[in-house]
Amino acid sequence: MDKDTNLIYRPFSIGSLTVPNRLVRSATFEFAADEGRITQRHLDLWRLMAEGGCGLNITGMMATAAGGKIGPMMVECSYDGYVDDLKKAVEVAQKNHSLLFVQLNHAGYKTSPQDGHDRLGVRAMEVAPDRVYHEATLAEIQRIAEDFGRAAKRCQAAGIDGVQIHAAHGYLINTFLSPYYNHRADSYGGPMENRARLLFEVYEAVRGAVGQGYPVGVKLPISDRVEPSITLEESVYVAQRLEKLGLDMIEISAGLTMDGGDSSFSPAAQEGSEGLFLYGAKAVAEKVKIPTISVGGYRRPEFVEKVLAETPVAAISFCRPMIREPNLANRWKTDRSPATCLSCNLCFRSSEIIACQVDKK
Repeated sequence: MDKDTNLIYRPFSIGSLTVPNRLVRSATFEFAADEGRITQRHLDLWRLMAEGGCGLNITGMMATAAGGKIGPMMVECSYDGYVDDLKKAVEVAQKNHSLLFVQLNHAGYKTSPQDGHDRLGVRAMEVAPDRVYHEATLAEIQRIAEDFGRAAKRCQAAGIDGVQIHAAHGYLINTFLSPYYNHRADSYGGPMENRARLLFEVYEAVRGAVGQGYPVGVKLPISDRVEPSITLEESVYVAQRLEKLGLDMIEISAGLTMDGGDSSFSPAAQEGSEGLFLYGAKAVAEKVKIPTISVGGYRRPEFVEKVLAETPVAAISFCRPMIREPNLANRWKTDRSPATCLSCNLCFRSSEIIACQVDKK
């Protein structure tokens, strides 16, 4: 590798795609849907993402079906007109020579409290006095996998470059993976090969819907940050199994709490704590050949370059820094000062804070 080559801006491949640099805009919920529909607010945000210089941008999570969303501000992939609305985002991305993935998700225990939303989970559980979830039946599990496949097909029809299956952060698939939540006694509980069965079936449904050659990624946890937790060895096993099934990319994260406590999936990055989950990304990347992406507290370009030079990690993804600075990837080409993100986490509490991406333009 040429010493004079800036590793951050060296291309890499995700399946059939060539990503122009090693910076990824990690999926960030936009708080922008109108009763589940894509809005101009989304298009404005995605335009800033496209203009910002990241090699790959990933949308905020979208519900694979209406019953699986966290509320009316979350896009659902099943509404009439979704494909046409999403094509507008593709046009913006292509105009800016940007790659765009859609993150697909079912919210699980975090579904909206309003009537008409799914009340199922990996096991029966009372989340609140008026929110009781039953253990998902085999028929419901099959339907969920099929919903992911249908949603992925619609993304493909819109011209989206690829999709990412959200299997982290306490949503439905993560709760199946986690021994903290998964107490099932059937073929979806117990050893990791069973706890990961839903994820494998979701992946196979997506692959069956979009065919070979269409990029599919997974956001995978390497720790639940509570006990009992998924282990790093189990996560490596899941990653290897997904690679054998044909997966194109893995992004590594951690954590599953629903209460915003100390085990939140988004701990505030402190000085000297960059690469919060890098140990897991390195462990996975050492065992698979598909690109592994590391997220978690990255702030300095020199540290990003060090990770890219000294580990098998293919790329680095950012969430909060690019809420504060959508143009960060472009800025680092000439201004190498650290990201200005304060890690205050306010962007996870208010749509108005996230909207600063638009307001700054």
